[in-house]
Amino acid sequence: MSEKTEASRLSSVSVDDVLDALEDWYHVPALGAVLAFMFWVRVQSWDNFLQNGEVYLSGNDAYYHLRQVTYTVHHFPETMPFDPWTNFPHGTLAGQFGTLFDQILAAVALVVGMGSPSEHTIAMTLLLAPPVFGALLVVPTYVMGRRIAGRLGGLFGAVILGLLPGYFLQRTLAGAADHNGAEPLFMTLAVVGLMVALSVAEREKPVFEQFRAWDATGLRDVVGWSVLAGVATAVYMWVWPPGVLLVGIFGAFFLVKLVGDYVTGTSPDHVAVVGAVSMTTTALLMFAPLGESGFGVSGFSFLQPVFALGVAVGCVVLAWLARVFDERSLSPAAYVTTVAGTLVVVVGALALVAPGFWSSLQSNLLNYIGLSSTADTRTIGEAQPFLFRTGRYGLGMFGVVFLEYGTAFFSALVGAGAILLKPHLTSGSVRRIVGVAGATAVLAIVAVSPAVPAAIGGVVGLAGQLTALLIAAVVLAAIAATGQYDADKLLLVVWGAFVTSAAFTQVRFNYYLVVPVVVLNAYVLRAVLAAVDLDRPVAAIEGVSWYQVGTVAIVALIVLVPVAAPAVAEATNNDSASGPVSPIKLSNNQNQPVPLQSAITAGQGQGPGGVVAWDDAMDWYQSHTPKQGTYGGADNADAIDYNGTYSQTEDFDYPAGSFGVLSWWDYGHWMTVQGHAIPHANPFQQGATSAANFLLADDEQQSESVLADIEEDDAKNRYVAVDWKMVMPPLPYLSSGQSKFSAPVVFYDGPRDLSRGDFYQQAYNADWEENRISNARFFRQSPLLKKQAYYESMMVRLYRYHGSAKQAEPVVADWRRSVNTGQGTAAAFDAATNNTKQFDSMADARAYVRNDSTAQIGGTGSLPEADVAALEHYRLVGVSANHTAPANLWYLGGELSTEYYPTSVKLFERVDGAAVTGTGPANTTVKASVELNITQMESNEGTHPSFTYTQYADTDADGEFTMRLPYSTTGYDELGPANGHTNVSVRATGPYTFTAGDQAGNASAVAADTASVSESQVVSDGATPVTVSLDPTGGAAGNETATNGSVATPTADGESADGDGMDADTTNSTAGALPARVGAELTHRGH
Repeated sequence: MSEKTEASRLSSVSVDDVLDALEDWYHVPALGAVLAFMFWVRVQSWDNFLQNGEVYLSGNDAYYHLRQVTYTVHHFPETMPFDPWTNFPHGTLAGQFGTLFDQILAAVALVVGMGSPSEHTIAMTLLLAPPVFGALLVVPTYVMGRRIAGRLGGLFGAVILGLLPGYFLQRTLAGAADHNGAEPLFMTLAVVGLMVALSVAEREKPVFEQFRAWDATGLRDVVGWSVLAGVATAVYMWVWPPGVLLVGIFGAFFLVKLVGDYVTGTSPDHVAVVGAVSMTTTALLMFAPLGESGFGVSGFSFLQPVFALGVAVGCVVLAWLARVFDERSLSPAAYVTTVAGTLVVVVGALALVAPGFWSSLQSNLLNYIGLSSTADTRTIGEAQPFLFRTGRYGLGMFGVVFLEYGTAFFSALVGAGAILLKPHLTSGSVRRIVGVAGATAVLAIVAVSPAVPAAIGGVVGLAGQLTALLIAAVVLAAIAATGQYDADKLLLVVWGAFVTSAAFTQVRFNYYLVVPVVVLNAYVLRAVLAAVDLDRPVAAIEGVSWYQVGTVAIVALIVLVPVAAPAVAEATNNDSASGPVSPIKLSNNQNQPVPLQSAITAGQGQGPGGVVAWDDAMDWYQSHTPKQGTYGGADNADAIDYNGTYSQTEDFDYPAGSFGVLSWWDYGHWMTVQGHAIPHANPFQQGATSAANFLLADDEQQSESVLADIEEDDAKNRYVAVDWKMVMPPLPYLSSGQSKFSAPVVFYDGPRDLSRGDFYQQAYNADWEENRISNARFFRQSPLLKKQAYYESMMVRLYRYHGSAKQAEPVVADWRRSVNTGQGTAAAFDAATNNTKQFDSMADARAYVRNDSTAQIGGTGSLPEADVAALEHYRLVGVSANHTAPANLWYLGGELSTEYYPTSVKLFERVDGAAVTGTGPANTTVKASVELNITQMESNEGTHPSFTYTQYADTDADGEFTMRLPYSTTGYDELGPANGHTNVSVRATGPYTFTAGDQAGNASAVAADTASVSESQVVSDGATPVTVSLDPTGGAAGNETATNGSVATPTADGESADGDGMDADTTNSTAGALPARVGAELTHRGH
């Protein structure tokens, strides 16, 4: 091309052409930039999940998705029909897993892995999938915003979406490979699809006569888009079966819209056609994955297709009813009354005819959108109410919402209100204006005065929050049913109202709420532009004033600054030594600043969390325990294939030699995937109640009774896993998720009536002025006073004492006054004095407590109020050698005693125990003790951490006694995984020592003996008993030569006078209650 021709071409391109092109296409690069930013934010920390050549994920559900995706890769496109590797001894069908979500990830892994992906490739697919789903959400969000508010509004909403730092971002970060991250994308696609279909229907105005006339041309667009909307809705439920809630939302929308159309003089046929076609399509498609009988919510059951079909039929009935009323010239008010009455009759009939189904439906509605989730549900972090965070942050409702959305949530409420009220306020009807003003006043009273709905609810027997929700729903429905709205805008408001209720019921649903929030903000921007006459093409805008620009800028900045300013500060390295400093802060009830985090900061520093420590323990478990089907020497090693296919059953028939692992439900998926163990309890909350009953049992006989109720003769729980979080009460300085002790209390239904107050009492460290508290703060060194029930619970006896007996010590916690708080009675200590007293004997300590109602023995650290008996059938066999509990709990806080070496996870084996029969002095107490090394761990000096197992037994009048000892001292090489037993890593340093003190109180006259206990004696109930004979003169008469040494003599109270858990004076004086810091740094010794 010549220079002349080129110059001519360039000269023909005018500024107007450039502006036109920019106006036509500016949204494309802008949207691409937002998408790229969102993806980058979410993958910032991806390499933190790659450790020691392994790919980790975050949370627990992600690991069950890893299991499902791995199965689907091996059996593509089939998903797992039944899983015997969890919920021991029954197995399970997990309807929310093994869905389209897992099939999509399996397909991606197969493509990336060229048909045969490695485990690493599969895990990497899951690692990076959440950022992809999260970033892609910006596309349908923009499309929805563009439909509601134009391209500029759509981009405005997309930018807000990219900057929000809240729950949606958390659920779409690298590693968070749960279906939660994909749900918003597929739900939004379904809503957008229905919006398009509704817009086409409003344009084409279809009626049902066209179907009888086979008017294919007239119905093509409406039916086509309606079918696509139905397909999108079904696909969303294929990803997450409980998404049937969306069908209910659509049903509520069609009800309000069809009634409103009739009341305002519009034919309901137009919208009813969309509802009938789309929901029928959904119903038909939901029969395809049907996998369960009944009407369960969590899996693919009859609920999804029947409910969708019911909405379709309802649309047809409402349209037909409108025609009947027209033919009879009945009033619109009569139509509304008839519809409302019909709904009441249908609900009443359902409750009478199918009370079980109605009860299930009602409980699920309350649990998902009714602000009334159950106590069991609230033990799940993501299912707690949104406003539970008020206590965590010390903020009110406004503050909690602001940290999630900035001001965007509140401006979205303005947008929703504008959509709902505009038809009434512009109608010119005084009656309608007064009516909506009164309705708005009712909503305001309910929102700002919780006492009003609480009082009304008290009359009808409903909770205040639920009453407020019902009042708001009735008022909003009345407003919507009496106005004339664009269908897509009304759908946005109805959808937004439902997901708002869901988000405040369960915090996780905020990942849905982000979309209506940002789209409603797009509408607000469009409304402001229209108000200042700027909602026109650029070429048509002339003579723009500062007032117009300023108005739009102020509104945009009000919404954007709270979420954009922290990101700008992060991007410009405005940080301190402790990290980025957000310029947007709130002040909590302690006058402490609470910053609004930027999306960039929220995406940084993410990691796999506690699974790494459990993986450490599960590595030990896999290499030191027998294969499934071989426990005790059974020969069924290949009977349960980890990636095998099994038919659905209510109760899986496990082969002989199968065994389960009992722990809290949080850890079930980690054990299945990382250890190929079969947990009894899992994050589906299967087995949670029986696990709680075992973990909180206050004696060994009760715990065995719990296991007997859930086991089979050839399938028993052989191992128990306990981590430090399970025994950690809710200390004030712990972060979220670091205390799990309270959760089993919620599920417990054993023989005792238990509450959290039975296990611990809150404590404060207070400053006092004239016998009044001038300042109270959580007591850092001993923030809770634990009660005897805490120390006697099975999980505490295992983790803290390794099954050993623990004697009470003469240490008294002494506080100044008991004060009433919103959560019960708290102990208020005096910050100016020491809070523990050490006594010479237990008798002195008890005497002091009897005369002081604000004092108790023990209750701090590992010190019980009274003696705790030894366990006879449980022994520590392995630990997470590379991972210990946080140092602030071990070294500094005094909550975990150094003597028991608080590794993160401890594994115990349930054994028969070696039978011991012996003789000694009559009517006295025999003490059996043995020192044991944790051989997995080693100090820099080459020594192993050790502890002493102790058990006591009383002799009868003939001097005879019996015991069962769970720890062996010999024969470690004789039994192991090869012959169906455990290769224990906790081993004795020598034989057991048996001692008994002289009843006359002569400390020098001690009967003693030693005895070895073999592995076979411990694991086999029929093994030869260990015999012991305690010679009153100190001679040996048993299995081995007696040992001589200093032996602590029981006091008159039957307890040792020399405590072993306190670094305190032995005189009657105040002393600190913290244990000494461990001297040796522990490192891992490889095996």
